[in-house]
Amino acid sequence: MRVFKLMFYVLLLTGFACCGASGNSDAAADSIGRNSMTEETHTVNTENINLINLVYRKFVFAIDSDGYEINNPEKYFTANALKKLMDDYTFDCDNGYCYAYYALRTEAQDSKPESDDVSIIYSIDMSENGWYLVSYSDMGWFGKTRIRIVDGKIDDYERIESSYSKKL
Repeated sequence: MRVFKLMFYVLLLTGFACCGASGNSDAAADSIGRNSMTEETHTVNTENINLINLVYRKFVFAIDSDGYEINNPEKYFTANALKKLMDDYTFDCDNGYCYAYYALRTEAQDSKPESDDVSIIYSIDMSENGWYLVSYSDMGWFGKTRIRIVDGKIDDYERIESSYSKKL
């Protein structure tokens, strides 16, 4: 057992010595730059996915909403998205600003028959140019919505798929 440990350490040290003696500092610096950019992209991607999850939970599905969050949507949406949500609002609005958070889900108003009546996100996949594809169940109805994130806030959205049919 000791022989294997010793051989492992010798090989490990030999590997480090060989790599360090190459003298190719430009390649090493380039590699470090790529890794840090990858980590930064991963961090931003994770933050954006967390934002989308939070917005769906608090605003869209209204599972975990509270007065402060609902009354301060500018914390999560850009002015562009808030204007679009106001334009999409189809009901009478007597109390200041009214937003169509339902525009980020299917058009279903009732749960799907024989479903568990649960609304959940299945996946959030990064696309291009700040867009994310959100796949979800809206009270048993399948839906997909594209969401664009700009500066850590939702800036635009587009419903692209829904299993909901108005002809039940």
